[in-house]
Amino acid sequence: MNNIIEKAKENFFQIIDDFGSDPLNLQLHVLEVEKWAKYMIKKYPKIDEEILLLSVWLHDIGHYPISTKIDHSIRSEERAKKFLKKLNYPKDKMEKVLHCVRAHRCCDVIPNSIEAKVIAFIDSASHLTDAVYFRMAKDNKEKKGKFDITKKMQNDFRELKLFPEIQKELKELFDAWKKLLKAYEKLSFD
Repeated sequence: MNNIIEKAKENFFQIIDDFGSDPLNLQLHVLEVEKWAKYMIKKYPKIDEEILLLSVWLHDIGHYPISTKIDHSIRSEERAKKFLKKLNYPKDKMEKVLHCVRAHRCCDVIPNSIEAKVIAFIDSASHLTDAVYFRMAKDNKEKKGKFDITKKMQNDFRELKLFPEIQKELKELFDAWKKLLKAYEKLSFD
């Protein structure tokens, strides 16, 4: 099991190296998602650890090169399929991983397995326990952008409903992020 996960990690980092930079801070993000995955595996022993950890390392491989035309979950699914086929990964397991990758945004495909629900949940939860919102706010301010970070936060928090008991535990952190970002937006460096 560890061998395939290690290869997925190597593949992930190679994609970033090939791109030449990591403007979306995916390396930090996926490491945070992995922490969440290990937490959820302990909390919910029925989770297939291999499927979940592979999904962690494959769910965002469609981000680079940056494209605005195709959702990254679709590109990630395509790249994950190619990667897993190259390694002769069993078809039944591959389908489970691909579903997790495609459904992690809860957009056009809704998660229907425990592993898919977990990857969608931990992708959103990781944003609350990392500095991603602050990086977005800083980037928005520097570029005088109009990206609605509050809406992104609300969407992420909504996805946490997949595990309401943990969503409840994260509510205080969610509220603190809203307050912090509101205070940051008021600052002017002009």
